[in-house]
Amino acid sequence: KPNILFFLIDGLREDKCHGNKKTSVTPHIDSLIQNGVYFNQTICSAPVTSTASSSLFTGLHASEAVILNNEIFTINQKRKNYVEHLKEIGYTTYAFLPESIDLWQYGGIFEENVYKYAYTDTVFNGNGKLIVEKLKENSLREPWFYYLHLYDLYVCSVFEIDDGGSKELNNKKYGNNKYDRILSAMDVWIGKILDNVDLSNTLVILTADHATERGDYDSKLEEYASYCQKIRTSWEPNPVSKSIASVKKIPKILQPMKTYMSKSYSRHRRRVVKDRIRPEIEKIENEDLSPYYKRLKKSAASNILGTFDDRFLIPLCFSGFGITSKHIISDQVRSIDIFPTIMDIIDSTDIQNVRGRSLLPYLEGKKMNEAPVLIESISTSPKSNTTNSIGIRTSQHKYFRDRNKSTKNVHLYDLIKDPLEERNLADELPDVVEKMENMVNEIQSQKSFGYEKVNELN
Repeated sequence: KPNILFFLIDGLREDKCHGNKKTSVTPHIDSLIQNGVYFNQTICSAPVTSTASSSLFTGLHASEAVILNNEIFTINQKRKNYVEHLKEIGYTTYAFLPESIDLWQYGGIFEENVYKYAYTDTVFNGNGKLIVEKLKENSLREPWFYYLHLYDLYVCSVFEIDDGGSKELNNKKYGNNKYDRILSAMDVWIGKILDNVDLSNTLVILTADHATERGDYDSKLEEYASYCQKIRTSWEPNPVSKSIASVKKIPKILQPMKTYMSKSYSRHRRRVVKDRIRPEIEKIENEDLSPYYKRLKKSAASNILGTFDDRFLIPLCFSGFGITSKHIISDQVRSIDIFPTIMDIIDSTDIQNVRGRSLLPYLEGKKMNEAPVLIESISTSPKSNTTNSIGIRTSQHKYFRDRNKSTKNVHLYDLIKDPLEERNLADELPDVVEKMENMVNEIQSQKSFGYEKVNELN
């Protein structure tokens, strides 16, 4: 069987890999696309890493793939995942993950051969060398599955990080905004990684867990996002941070006290952040801005998570082993289809009772009927700042509403005429709303979207 190299770039938007909005310089990503099959309308299941990745690894809708564990959504270990399946069919699995993944427990599905790095580490300030050295050692036991979760786009967009001497980060030649320049810097190391892989015997996948609004920020919004980040966090004194660190060291026997203190602090923090950011949201509401720019500015201020394409439209490329055709496919596909497709390419059986389907016919130049995507604004916790939405996306329409009440917060957009999702047509097209709501109900009739709850997370 072929080896599998899986690039997951956290927060990578599709329109930053291909098309007229791309300003980054990425010859190596371009080469993967040009020599493989690229899907430019791939939709993920959820807007954040924990739930989106849980869905990806299980081939299930986001709410089916997670479990509510002490107010944190983690991958549901009772659901079979594709890493387990790859091990069963003879693969040795390897993973390169940010330490924060431990919180959501999907790093635990690898169990062994896992390298965890600090959030401040990027491919251009050290991680790239570590990955290349691992490949040069030729120590990966074949057939192998090597999962690289690269956190650079998020962490460098939000924090001041060591640039590792990268020339791309501060030169507008490599991108119109910070996000695009970070991607240019990453591409250099993606090329070095690929140089140490036998592409004739390695299937390469390039995708993301979710997208992010930050990819569309101009310089003013980048400054504003940084300003609001300070508003949200500057009130937290060091003594509080130190006390939280002390709480983490509390023995297991005192777990109830630890849980109580943690929940108490979280509630307090949510109240403070909401109060501090409210004046900014009120000012934005009164500004004369386009609906799209106003939505971007609100996201910069409050980090509220919804179900717009800014968070859901991700890239997907298959290249290397088994990919004989070279073309770009504009039909809508889903992130839950990725692993079923891998199983088909490597000529292996799939996991039973998953929601995803193989895209192999597309890779062979054939057509497939479109499958609607269930989209959910599930974050890392029910307490997170989200619109609490659920909906359906097709290649023509996006529909979503309140998760618990079908007549609340109803939105409908024509994605062909209005790709920025600026004009809500829910009142104008009630027949389409009804049709889309029936799709939601049909999926829910197959599996109730209530969360299983446990108290196992320390």
